[in-house]
Amino acid sequence: MTREAGALAMRQESVRRLFFAIWPDDATRARLAEAVREFVPAGTGRPQRPDQWHVTLEFLGDVPEPRLQGVLDSAATAAREAFACELEFDRLQHWKRPQVLCLAAGLTPGPLAALVQLLRAQLRMRGFAPESRPFKPHVTLARRVRQAPPPADGEMSAWSLHWPVSAFALVQSVTGPEGARYIEVACWPTGS
Repeated sequence: MTREAGALAMRQESVRRLFFAIWPDDATRARLAEAVREFVPAGTGRPQRPDQWHVTLEFLGDVPEPRLQGVLDSAATAAREAFACELEFDRLQHWKRPQVLCLAAGLTPGPLAALVQLLRAQLRMRGFAPESRPFKPHVTLARRVRQAPPPADGEMSAWSLHWPVSAFALVQSVTGPEGARYIEVACWPTGS
């Protein structure tokens, strides 16, 4: 089968655009709204909608429906060894190439780094090709930000966001006329 024929066959097969993520709880969501008000001045790009706030643990991309069970099994196995933790966002960063303004964590808690590694190892065992780049926890505040508003690209002196991590989810991204919509496919608690 030629490469083009293989690509066509995959497009014709049912696929889902998937990623693993952590969602904010209500208190964290309120603090994120505060961050958008404080750090995204009016006219600075396109602020993310509150229903889109998340931290991506592992992006999978387009997954054919027959392979979904392997993704679910990977997560279930990783969840058995995962532990709850708290993530602290203490930096505001502007990423020029994707033109995003985001909150970033200066340090990744050990349990969260271990969860990402467990997910990647389980996915690899089932024939997926997970990210090889280091995991950098961040939450996007705004897109289409051409230049950093002050005080972006540095530590925030008196502001931080504490995000409790007690579960992770498999999420499907569905693109429609109003933009991307995120739908939770499954969720797994982390141990204490």
